[in-house]
Amino acid sequence: MDHPSGGLATSAELRTVHLAVGSQAPRSAGEATPSGPAPPPPSGDLAGGGRPPVPAPGSGGRLRLSRPAAIAAAAVIAGAAVLVVTFVNRGSEPEEPTPTPTPTAGPSIAALSPADCPVRATNPPSAPPLHKGDAAVFIEDVTLADCSRVGPGQTMTKIWRLKNAGAVPWKGYSLRRLDLKQQADQCQTIPDVPIKDTRPGETVDIQTVVTTPRKPGLCYVRFKMVDSSGAVVFPGSRPINFQLIVEGP
Repeated sequence: MDHPSGGLATSAELRTVHLAVGSQAPRSAGEATPSGPAPPPPSGDLAGGGRPPVPAPGSGGRLRLSRPAAIAAAAVIAGAAVLVVTFVNRGSEPEEPTPTPTPTAGPSIAALSPADCPVRATNPPSAPPLHKGDAAVFIEDVTLADCSRVGPGQTMTKIWRLKNAGAVPWKGYSLRRLDLKQQADQCQTIPDVPIKDTRPGETVDIQTVVTTPRKPGLCYVRFKMVDSSGAVVFPGSRPINFQLIVEGP
């Protein structure tokens, strides 16, 4: 069982109350009784009835506080404990708490509008390719260049052209969409766009079917290249994306 805070101060106060009350007890056998009239009991004593406390039978001369006295002693001890706890807590708190800084986030994709096109993506933290010697170079948007204007609810084909500029064959690679689950106001695509097997030095056209939403706005869709196990192969490169402005009917 845990002891309450300020337990040391409470024990000290308890000893103080015990000594104060014990000073009023009759002396045990063999002790000299001082001559002269006994001093009157102090007003407002712990017994609360104007009479000094009486030792309990068989207690060896020790005092047992009556119920009102025990309640009064407990109140004094509890008050002292409260004072001690308050003092410790106040001393441990800083005078002016320092607010925790809130990290600043960039604009969310949902907040983008046609006025933001083309969106300039930032570079991720530098990292080597997953497979040593692997490399890719973006050549061009074969269809649907950035900020192309399209109608709502239309289906079209997006094609990127990339080059395998490294020494690792691309076998079982694909482009994995990042912003899943797809929302109704976004352009819809398949989640994984397959890439034909591509040897080092070759170029490849990667295509996917895009369905535009019925609500006007900006479609900004991002993909990362993954290998046959689903691991991102170029973690230090910007995502491949397409950006389409969906105009109203």
